[in-house]
Amino acid sequence: MSARLLAAAAAATLLAATPFGRARAQAVPHDSIQADAGFVRHAVADNLLEVRLGEVAQHRATNEQVQKFGQRMANEHTKMQKQWTDLAEKHGLKVNAALGPMQQQKLDRLQKIDKPSFDRAYMTAMIRGHTEDVAALKAEVDSARSEMVRKMAAYALPIVRDHLLAARSAGKEVGVDSAVVAESRHVAEGK
Repeated sequence: MSARLLAAAAAATLLAATPFGRARAQAVPHDSIQADAGFVRHAVADNLLEVRLGEVAQHRATNEQVQKFGQRMANEHTKMQKQWTDLAEKHGLKVNAALGPMQQQKLDRLQKIDKPSFDRAYMTAMIRGHTEDVAALKAEVDSARSEMVRKMAAYALPIVRDHLLAARSAGKEVGVDSAVVAESRHVAEGK
């Protein structure tokens, strides 16, 4: 071996023995689902929140369109939550199928609203939430480090965008503030 190769091998051995070297050796591969673990965990919790809110809406809403919207959210977000959870488990990412503190707070707040005000409050939350979700999914499609997460986000994006359109329609029917509906227009239309 040349002196240069021996020196490089010695340097690599010394670097691997340092804490920095071990950390680099254990770095998350670029295409690993671990690289997007935070987003995946958020998607699981957020879908669970949509399921729970949809179940509440089915029982508390007074408007039939809002009840049907709640049922749709419970059904479709149950499927998406399972897909995100299965993706995580398939690739060794541990996810907690429970609401986080922020999601629990949103659920608690809507459960406490009096029945006559529920429809408008629920639909306002659905418009705002789905507007944020569309933006987050779009960003993940564009920037996810994991191909698997990017594909799942691309699959979920048109579904969630359709939910936003349906939420806007139901929201208009129950008198959601027109400013809330208007704010979501560009996202709902895919712009």
